[in-house]
Amino acid sequence: MLYEIARLKHHFVVCYHNEFTIQVTKQLRENHIPFVVVDPREDMEEIAKKYHYPYFVSAEPHTEAGILKSHLSSAKGVITLADNVADNIATIASARLYEQEIGRTRKYLIIANAKSNEDETKLLKLGANKVVTATTLMAQRINAMAARPDMENLLQEFLYKKDTPLDMEEAKVSKTSWLVLKKIKAARFRDVANVTIIGIRQKDDKFIPMPKGDTIIMPESKLLLIGTGDGIRKAKKIIRKKTKPEELAFI
Repeated sequence: MLYEIARLKHHFVVCYHNEFTIQVTKQLRENHIPFVVVDPREDMEEIAKKYHYPYFVSAEPHTEAGILKSHLSSAKGVITLADNVADNIATIASARLYEQEIGRTRKYLIIANAKSNEDETKLLKLGANKVVTATTLMAQRINAMAARPDMENLLQEFLYKKDTPLDMEEAKVSKTSWLVLKKIKAARFRDVANVTIIGIRQKDDKFIPMPKGDTIIMPESKLLLIGTGDGIRKAKKIIRKKTKPEELAFI
């Protein structure tokens, strides 16, 4: 098991087994996202077989054993779903400290659950990127279903699942990107990747919906892209380039 985990890359370390974990890992499997479940229970092997966890580690997630055995150094991020906030705090703190120790340049994506708004604020301050509270999430989904049921069905079918005809992602424009201070139309995403920019989130968090072709792309802004998965990957590759791609010269 440990040798197989050591070969994983860009996986998620999912901390603690509970009802949340069962549902989250089910979605991860359906989307072909690799993961390792870490929990100190002695019966983790039986639990893993029952709930189809491909990889598991019997250890406390915040300990050195849990970190090393789950191969956190090569992971994309951590999903900590403890029943109490103290365990989530310990896991987040340990992941951020380990991140510094190994000199990781790309920070872990850390997602946690919380039972209250107070706990949510606390976890965000400690280093979590996203915190989900069950009551808030349920209220948002019910509101979306009630207000715009057709749109909710569309998102469920095309955007929440992988390997679908339509995808939507944010792509960050770094300071060194050739697109900085260029107009949107200069990117020609529609022509080269069949991708459309449907929004821009500026560095100051201001959001520009449906920007026009003459809109200037500012450094460290995020482009909201919609298109096929392959198209979005191609568009992101173009965004990362420091000089104007050769293929755009012929369009």
